[in-house]
Amino acid sequence: MEHYLSGVAAHIGPTLAVFFAAFIQSITGFGLVIIAAPLLMFFYAPKLTVPIMLLLACSGNAVQGFLMRKQANLPLVRLMYLGMLAGQPIGFFFFTYISNDALKVFINVVVLLTLLLMQISHRHIPECRRNTIITGALSGFTAITTGMGGLPFLIYLAYTSMPPNVFRATCFVYFFLGNATSLISYLIGGFPLTGAFNEFIYLLPALAVGIIAGRKSMRFMPAALFRKFVFVILYVASTYTIVSILITYF
Repeated sequence: MEHYLSGVAAHIGPTLAVFFAAFIQSITGFGLVIIAAPLLMFFYAPKLTVPIMLLLACSGNAVQGFLMRKQANLPLVRLMYLGMLAGQPIGFFFFTYISNDALKVFINVVVLLTLLLMQISHRHIPECRRNTIITGALSGFTAITTGMGGLPFLIYLAYTSMPPNVFRATCFVYFFLGNATSLISYLIGGFPLTGAFNEFIYLLPALAVGIIAGRKSMRFMPAALFRKFVFVILYVASTYTIVSILITYF
């Protein structure tokens, strides 16, 4: 136990990043991964950051998905999951052969696009079998390359007619399946997860404490103010990372 606690103390930077991401998610509803990704890449290489985020997200979604599985739109989950299975092999090929710097730029560009689309996109995409499978394929690609499979999913269902509790349950179940499948794909493809798992063990308490603290603080915090605060932090962190990498090449 003493060795573990000293390890947690040695991971103070990434621990605070995960705590912050989990805390903000509880208050504002933002996805854990999109907040944690640019922050964790200040401490880890991109190809280590992605599986760490998948392990963290899988843990959170597993518990909530199991508790709410009866409320989920399972037919939608099945169709989208089929698309995900088609998109992940392409994503794994991309992930394997892209350099760390290029992957870091790609992830931060995805974060920036997500933020922009969350603020300005009001287009309704019709829900149908074809669009559901295509969305699943895009989600599978982004999940395994960046750890963020939620962007296509959320854009597609931004104006869904599903009741809020059904939508949340569907998110938890689908993202758990996506996270778990991405991790299995890494193992099948021969990508080592030992390093990511070792880091995940030290970051897991921060995830749990952040979620609990956020839920306890929710009624005292103005969600709109926190949402703007998070947008500013992510814009700055992502832009800084992209510019700093590009400067080294030009």
